[in-house]
Amino acid sequence: MPPILILGRDDCEDTIRSRAHLAARGIPCDYRNVTHDAEADALNRSYNGGNRVTPVILIGDPERPGRVLIEPSNDALDAAIAEVDLTG
Repeated sequence: MPPILILGRDDCEDTIRSRAHLAARGIPCDYRNVTHDAEADALNRSYNGGNRVTPVILIGDPERPGRVLIEPSNDALDAAIAEVDLTG
């Protein structure tokens, strides 16, 4: 299973849904709250043209992720995990 990092906010419905979906599937992930973590916020904004959009989900090595998803559906998240797991 590739490492997964979620850059999100505690009050973001898509962040909450994505984290719950991974937990329900038994898939571990790291979570960094962009509201309280300046480094996570800067990384989030680097994928969104300087804007904060949550969640941003990095699949694979956070330094060189195999996939970067922005506000993905559960189906898109599952497909990306499977793709990186097969190729990584």
